[in-house]
Amino acid sequence: MPDTKSGREKKGKNKRRQLENRLAEQELTAEEEPPDPEEESIDSELLVEDEAE
Repeated sequence: MPDTKSGREKKGKNKRRQLENRLAEQELTAEEEPPDPEEESIDSELLVEDEAE
């Protein structure tokens, strides 16, 4: 069967629909709240440079 433009367009639409469905499903199954950020060590050099400006 030859490759036709209309066939490629239909396949593209189907792929887009599948991707949208997959992303919507991931959003529904994702945790409601993001994990707590880990404490980062504060670099005192950066604080001193910011205050000097």
